[in-house]
Amino acid sequence: MTRDDSAHLYLEVPALRELADLLACIPGLVDDLEDSVNGRARLGAANTRLSGRTSDQPLPFSVGAAKVRDHLHATLVGWVRLVCEQRALDYSGPTSTAGLATWLRANLIALAMTEGVESAPVDIRSAVEAAERVICPPAQRFVVDDASIEAARRARLNVSGIATLAKELGEPFRTVTVRRIQTLRDAGKVAPVPGPWAPDWPELFLVGDVLDAHLEHPMRRRRATV
Repeated sequence: MTRDDSAHLYLEVPALRELADLLACIPGLVDDLEDSVNGRARLGAANTRLSGRTSDQPLPFSVGAAKVRDHLHATLVGWVRLVCEQRALDYSGPTSTAGLATWLRANLIALAMTEGVESAPVDIRSAVEAAERVICPPAQRFVVDDASIEAARRARLNVSGIATLAKELGEPFRTVTVRRIQTLRDAGKVAPVPGPWAPDWPELFLVGDVLDAHLEHPMRRRRATV
């Protein structure tokens, strides 16, 4: 790119390089995004279930992922169209999302010389980040407050359920494991709630009793061996 070319650019060179990298990553996202649309990937939210069926089989199509896919495609179409109109170019590349991204990257200078391109990096990045959130949704964080702890204390769960809940509650309950509950029971600090239970049913404990016993009777620290 010559100095004369750079004088007609609506994007600074650093922004242009960032846009090139952004466009280069899109072809790699396309297949994963399509997998998400067709239910071949694990999404953050459950898919719609098939009505009238007793099985728990998810519907093999995600409306949310399809909207994100279509938005990404429409975003690229819009910028390709603007470049072609302003720069008097005829588009002869592929019409797929990956093809559009590849064409824009190959014609990056023409894109940078297109009036209004200043919003392209933000526009395209927003569509790409939405696709990335569908492909790799962020882990859901369990917010622990006084109300959630109080509700948990009233629950009656088996030892495995209490251990799983304790991990979500965090400190100082993270060490309430199945073994820890058994230790508290063997020491007479906790007892299962009254039955009657079927012979093969797991015993249930009041969560609050277990949490209180855990705090009242600290775990012994193992001595380090020399």
